[in-house]
Amino acid sequence: MGNTFLNKFLKRGTTSTELSAQVTAAGEALIAAGMAPYEETTRAGNAFHCTTTVATGSVIALPTTTAGVGMYNNAAEGGKSIIIDAIYAVNIVGHGVLTQSSLIYVVGQTSVAALATPLVIRRNNGNGATNDSIAIIKAGGAILDGVTGVAIGWIGAGQTSNQSVISLPGQVLWADIGGRIIVPPKRQFGINVMSSNVENTWNCGIMWHEKQLTLG
Repeated sequence: MGNTFLNKFLKRGTTSTELSAQVTAAGEALIAAGMAPYEETTRAGNAFHCTTTVATGSVIALPTTTAGVGMYNNAAEGGKSIIIDAIYAVNIVGHGVLTQSSLIYVVGQTSVAALATPLVIRRNNGNGATNDSIAIIKAGGAILDGVTGVAIGWIGAGQTSNQSVISLPGQVLWADIGGRIIVPPKRQFGINVMSSNVENTWNCGIMWHEKQLTLG
């Protein structure tokens, strides 16, 4: 039986007819994902999100310590890391100026003090608000420390959104980070919205999961 399957796998045909349920005529293995990309992490309760309840204004130049929302990894040194899945911002108040806006973020590079006055963190699996996340999330303002919040550290993310109708809300900025940002223990992370006018205000948010990692 094993040899029969091996012969099928190695055989090369002249058509696109599948030789078995596992292999095509060209010898290509057929593979299908058994679940959605983040399903297991979310199911286990290790994925979270948090959105600010008070909107903050856009910035029109690279900021330093000002963020629309800030995050701090409160795990002990050598503990779990925070892997950023997505960052976002929602414009819920209309303004009278046509603008274009985009997300920016900064990742702390050294251990710093924790953020205070945390916001409520929610689980992505719908099992309610949680206090067992290692993250501390703080509402926007001049909240980052001076080592994390430096102008050269801010990076753009996602697509730019152009407001086409004045005086109406509705812009949503979304950047699928997909683990490209990791916040180690005792580091801060901040996001903001850069816009062509400071009148645009945003409720900013972060989506992430937490995992023990060995960082290089």
